[in-house]
Amino acid sequence: MDQQALDLLQHLVATPTPTGFEYDGMRVLADYLKAAGVPGLAIDVHGNLRACLNPSAPLRVMIEGHCDEIGFVVQYIDDDGFLYMAPLGGVTVPTLASERIVIQGKDGPVAGVFGVRPPHLLSAKDREKLAPQELKDIAVDIGATSKADALALVDLGSPAVIDAGWRPLANRRVACRGFDNRIGAFIVTEAMRRLAREKLAVALHMVASVQEEVGLVGGITTAYDVAPHIGLCVDVTFATDSQKEDRKVAGDIRVGGGPVVGVGPTYHTRLNRLVLDAAARTGLGVQRQVRCRGTGTCAWAMRLSRSGAAVAQLSIPVRYIHSPVEVLSLDDAAQTIDLLCASILAIPANLDLLPPQP
Repeated sequence: MDQQALDLLQHLVATPTPTGFEYDGMRVLADYLKAAGVPGLAIDVHGNLRACLNPSAPLRVMIEGHCDEIGFVVQYIDDDGFLYMAPLGGVTVPTLASERIVIQGKDGPVAGVFGVRPPHLLSAKDREKLAPQELKDIAVDIGATSKADALALVDLGSPAVIDAGWRPLANRRVACRGFDNRIGAFIVTEAMRRLAREKLAVALHMVASVQEEVGLVGGITTAYDVAPHIGLCVDVTFATDSQKEDRKVAGDIRVGGGPVVGVGPTYHTRLNRLVLDAAARTGLGVQRQVRCRGTGTCAWAMRLSRSGAAVAQLSIPVRYIHSPVEVLSLDDAAQTIDLLCASILAIPANLDLLPPQP
């Protein structure tokens, strides 16, 4: 991954993009593509960032990565100025005690913490349930002295994310909040920048989508509009190298093992073969992950939109998904960009996606 792309990724993940409040992240991606001369940039009424190369080609290909991350909104403020949050997406509540949080306040970011009781005040029974099980059981302290004081800083419905940033690890691995799935939005953006210099046989529609974490919202609406023949979804998937007991459920997927190609009934056999052949030609190692039914990614949205698209799933293995310390390999991300570009360049203008006819 070159420095230009790495700078974009670091800028994107430093920008809060909780579900429903993705605009600042979309601007980061749009500015990058605009500087690269990518045409047709627009943010639609739902907030999805879209662009298109070679729009007159008959065969439409949609590449998608969602830009929203899990987060919170202010649900309730008590008389003493403590905030209580509602989740945006799949929050793992027991991990939140003592975490820092940053709220998009009325006049800019507002810092806070999820409070925790001192051990000195806990009975033996209390210690067993120290980790909260529900968000209503844990307050956010922003330093306010009253409800009015808190309301001067934030409002009901103000969005927030955990305040956990980029932390380099050994072997070109990184921990950060919100790689799910800003890494996918980054990959389709970087692929679009590279492919803008290539001669394509297809109309290539890029989408950085919104609100995937609460129902594939942006994937559904954009797929309906684009009506792609082919959909290539880029998302994260479960790395099982750190929790080996998960391998019987999610397969043997390793950080550093390369891009993951989904296999199963959701994914189009011929399209998957094209992707795997592109990987072999370019010397890219891939991992395979079996998905036996429809998945919670926008590949499912593209497959079911209108009369349906042939879809494939490219995933980046990530440890500790939906936590503030998601871990991935930058090499896996770079190889996924290479594989996505190689796959798109391999799609012929007259690709027949239909099975043998009676």
